[in-house]
Amino acid sequence: MLFARRNQLVGLDIGTYSIKVVEVVDSPKGHILKKLSKEILPPDLFKDGEPQDPLHLSMIIKDIFSKNKISHKNVALSIGGYSAIVKTINLPIRENDDISKLVFQEAEHYIPFDISEVNIDYQVMGPLDQNPNQFSVLLVAAKKDMVHKYVQIAENAGLNPMVMDVDAFAVQNIFELNEPDEEEAVLVNVGANKISLNIVSKGRSVFMREVAMGSSKITQELRMLDPNLNFEDSEMVKMKLKESDKIDRLSIDHVFSSVSSQWCTEIARALEFFYSNYPGERVPKVFVSGGGSYIESFRSDLALHIEAEVILLNPFQVIHTDKSGFTEEELDLMSPELCVALGLGLRKMGDQ
Repeated sequence: MLFARRNQLVGLDIGTYSIKVVEVVDSPKGHILKKLSKEILPPDLFKDGEPQDPLHLSMIIKDIFSKNKISHKNVALSIGGYSAIVKTINLPIRENDDISKLVFQEAEHYIPFDISEVNIDYQVMGPLDQNPNQFSVLLVAAKKDMVHKYVQIAENAGLNPMVMDVDAFAVQNIFELNEPDEEEAVLVNVGANKISLNIVSKGRSVFMREVAMGSSKITQELRMLDPNLNFEDSEMVKMKLKESDKIDRLSIDHVFSSVSSQWCTEIARALEFFYSNYPGERVPKVFVSGGGSYIESFRSDLALHIEAEVILLNPFQVIHTDKSGFTEEELDLMSPELCVALGLGLRKMGDQ
């Protein structure tokens, strides 16, 4: 147990609207949620997805660890949005080729940044079923300046960043833990400012797409209808935990319907692009997570748009929560937007 504890990491999800911190420990009975915290951020700390006041963010994170008595300082972080490019590329199989050199040479054709501005990692996925003379590689490129910012934010909070992940892969960790028998699925994470779509087949990510829209659009629309609503109140109204004196329920539902319809259109468009390149492939199940997945009408509309079963991904389906200090109702309320943080909390020292 001591060895396992030493190798475990605290999941630190630095979002544009909130910071989530989770500590998950392994035990003979399985994964146990030990610590959990979610802190709403002031609205001016991020602009276009980039941290504007890193030192302030570090102070907030340091305070979260102190208040929650989280003594473990080794953390797993993640990035997403335009700062991380994830693509599956196909390369020819040639004897005596240096795979690493080949991948880095080809990467320039797929990454919309100067190659000197990004950190590149890759995973060889194996030969293609339809063409044994080629092999598939999962290519990940992260902007160096953004990685550096997030690492510095963590270090200035007194933490040791050990793993830098991608948001969509952290969600995939939760999916694989929950659904070990599901060979194929679409994972859709609706964050504050972006929607990530990750198609998983037999434990591999085969297609990924991100769209620059998210649940913050609903918050903005609600505050336009009622300027007296602050950010936290808007979030409560969005989750139907509070009523607005100036906005009737019909108007709120119209905002939900209008914005989620845009989400559905973009998700359907991304899926059609995938299906057009892989004729005959139809993924029967879609698992949704993130703050936007709270909206029931979004899930039902999405099921109609893409003609697939849409399931809310519950990160606590397998993780034991009885020692977390939270009630089941409280965890249910937060669960969809904790998938990234919990997926990071499952990482171990030495993970790539």
